[in-house]
Amino acid sequence: MSLVEPVYLLFLLVAAGLFRAAAGSPRLAVWALIASSFFFYATWNPLCLVPLTVTALVDFSVGRALSREERKLARRLLLTASLVVDLGLLVFSKYFGLLARDLPFRIVLAAGISFYTFQSMSYVMDVYRRDREPVSSFPAYLAFVSFFPTLLAGPITRADTFFPQAEKPRPFDDGEASAALLLIAMGFVKKCLIADPLAVNLTSRVFDVPGLYTSVEVLVGIYAYAVQIWGDFSGYSDIAIGSALLLGIRLKENFNSPYRASDLTEFWRRWHISLSTWLRDYLFFSLPGKRPGTVWPYLNLVITFALGGLWHGASWTFAIWGVMHGAGLAVHRFVQSFRPARRPARGPVPAVPGWRRALGTVVTFHFVAAAWVFFRCPTISQARDVFRVLFDGTTGAGNVTPAILGAIAAGLAVQFLPEGWLPRLRARFVLLPPAAQATALLAVAAAVRHASGSAVAPFIYFAF
Repeated sequence: MSLVEPVYLLFLLVAAGLFRAAAGSPRLAVWALIASSFFFYATWNPLCLVPLTVTALVDFSVGRALSREERKLARRLLLTASLVVDLGLLVFSKYFGLLARDLPFRIVLAAGISFYTFQSMSYVMDVYRRDREPVSSFPAYLAFVSFFPTLLAGPITRADTFFPQAEKPRPFDDGEASAALLLIAMGFVKKCLIADPLAVNLTSRVFDVPGLYTSVEVLVGIYAYAVQIWGDFSGYSDIAIGSALLLGIRLKENFNSPYRASDLTEFWRRWHISLSTWLRDYLFFSLPGKRPGTVWPYLNLVITFALGGLWHGASWTFAIWGVMHGAGLAVHRFVQSFRPARRPARGPVPAVPGWRRALGTVVTFHFVAAAWVFFRCPTISQARDVFRVLFDGTTGAGNVTPAILGAIAAGLAVQFLPEGWLPRLRARFVLLPPAAQATALLAVAAAVRHASGSAVAPFIYFAF
């Protein structure tokens, strides 16, 4: 069951109804979430439930044991046991399967495992650091790990966000439901009206066989992929966050106009926020050598993002993508260390001149787009072919249609809407009469249905 299939919307309404109906009993509400999530995951393959349940059982048990254990060595051994199981399942499903391609369960085990594994690991590390108390109920923890809106591709949800809301469901609210449906509709628009047309009509063709295209077409294809992966992943996040909100659970945003960033540091504060903050809190801060004035903080950035690249899959191109971002962040941090601290600007005067920010935005976008080439290509040789054609200097753009240019322009233009436009849009949408809300949502559904006449590309992050 994909999140952009009509059957998912029917399933979501049933799941939300069950959860809301059980709101009077926190225990029943938790079991309603588990039943809905297990059913959803089983539609991919019932075997998916095995590693998920093992992860939940082990990490719940370790969390409880950590709360009773005071000896430092024993606590470290417990944390190590949890990490070995979690990362062992992750490595087995994502990497061993690549070596044994004939195994029928390779993809089955990999479905969503990167996301729920990181989610469960963050809980154990929080308990180990004594940043939170352990959960006392295994069903509640199982509901956390298996939460169906975020199960396959995030956002990676922290325990402190999930448990207080899942264990004490709020009464149904019409305004909240309207905001949830608007978010879901926006996700469908990004996925079906921007990402999929770009994937089907240009990016897949250009990246699969770059030699058949001109330099201009390859350049447009790279731009198109940058917009496609944003529309695809932020669209999924909108649907997931909207689905959770329909259940009465508020999740934090995962994307915030990332292509308006004027440097890589800002980019990673806006792109896949749940992953970037996870890498910062649980990997970067755990590495040795944090003392300023040494090479270690810069090296740690490269290590962190190299591992973040390999989290996506066992490929040298993912590692290169991660190293590029880590090195870019290290260079930016090094340059920033020579600049004197700015005094807060008074009044409406921006702290950074407009021309400098505009130049930084252009440079940052092109760096990110170049790195996406390695992310998209399965092999280094294929990425090399893309860059070779790009710099051949051949002209002609017969494969670049006005519809493609329009989708790219729309995906980039929305990045530069005024800050805070989305909350204002939600607030105004909620105030519309029900008939007007229904008309708007039906119009979106009709547009999506019309666009889905062409082939539909799978969610990119389902592979991770």
